[in-house]
Amino acid sequence: SNSAKILAEIMKGCSISKELADDSFFLVCHHETGGTRHADILRDADGISFFHVNLPYYFIRNGIEETKRRYLWGYRRLPNNLKGLVAEFDYQNKELASLVRTCIGE
Repeated sequence: SNSAKILAEIMKGCSISKELADDSFFLVCHHETGGTRHADILRDADGISFFHVNLPYYFIRNGIEETKRRYLWGYRRLPNNLKGLVAEFDYQNKELASLVRTCIGE
């Protein structure tokens, strides 16, 4: 991925081990798909972060239909135990909160 390549360039200028650099590169490359224990943890953390931090801004930028599509895509990717966690997030925007309740019911 482009992000992994940028990270690799940055790490070249740092005094870190090749093993740490390789592990970091792997994790960034696989943060969307998982595949190992650590990559799965990162994927799930990235997913939770989207709902907790970015969803309100995504909603403002993209509107109801696109936010619904993105919410359902991300929510369906989460393990069941994390779906429960995400379902408890509270959003101040009433329209977004209503959309989320609708999505969780689908």
